[in-house]
Amino acid sequence: MKEIIIIGHKNPDTDSVVTSLVLAEFLRKIKKPILGFSNFKVKVAISGSISKEGEFVLKYFKIKKPARIQSIVKKNVFLVDHGDYEQAAQGVQEANIVGILDHHKLGGIKTQTPIFYRAEPIGSSSTIVAKMFFENNISFNKKTAGLLLAGILSDTLKFTSPTTTKDDKETAKVLARVSKENIDKLSKKMFEVKSDISNITPDKLVATDYKEFKAAKTKFAIGVHETTFPKRVIATKEEVFSALGRLKKKRKMDLMFFALIDILKKNSTLFIIGEREKEVAQKIFKKKAKDNLIFLPGVVSRKKQILPPIIKFLEKK
Repeated sequence: MKEIIIIGHKNPDTDSVVTSLVLAEFLRKIKKPILGFSNFKVKVAISGSISKEGEFVLKYFKIKKPARIQSIVKKNVFLVDHGDYEQAAQGVQEANIVGILDHHKLGGIKTQTPIFYRAEPIGSSSTIVAKMFFENNISFNKKTAGLLLAGILSDTLKFTSPTTTKDDKETAKVLARVSKENIDKLSKKMFEVKSDISNITPDKLVATDYKEFKAAKTKFAIGVHETTFPKRVIATKEEVFSALGRLKKKRKMDLMFFALIDILKKNSTLFIIGEREKEVAQKIFKKKAKDNLIFLPGVVSRKKQILPPIIKFLEKK
């Protein structure tokens, strides 16, 4: 029997983890061979550390954390919440990709054979997998609904992110009704955990929600930290700058960015660690850095508001 490993991007966030878990449930229940073959079993795995918020959500809904995997070389894999090599687990170029479920840009992944592929320009991968349950008339229990609701609330910042769509909001309402979870209360608990940086080193802070990209032969990374208390991080900015420098050197990045996102006030502060980063950021956002920080009102989405202009700038050079 063929084993399929369902796995999200490196250092998975809440949406990536819960989507992987619920997609596994969907594939076990679906009665038609949507992957092009039958007689398979599924296993959920993670690559790297789960975010603090993600850990909380799993504990809150009493779900066992997926096993960590070091490499997916020669494995049959279903990629969740990402669709490019830079975000994928080690060994993806030598893996057999059987499916992708995502809500980000296309990232250059190629396959030898046709695969199951579903991507939508919406706020959360959790919304997509929930819609797959609805479309196939497959029911889920309170716990599954709660997991998906948490994924949507996390990735859309409780519907305040510009990536949020009508589908996200309507799906969340259904999931809240099934799970009997209060959207305001659940999101408040999640954001409090997300904002708690006690016992978190600066190195872990900058690496927890960190993604690598490539444009015009330039390797760059964008880390984000979403919080309701940005002043706590600003107070440790020198340590954060040092941690970013170490991460840039370790990962051999040409450029390194870090955005501190204020969930409540809907803005972000971009940390600038070098002259090249300053040149790029100042030209893109048309703002001068002050004390190596650039304040960006209204900017809360890496996917829609930070990444695209950086790629566009680099590819024009």
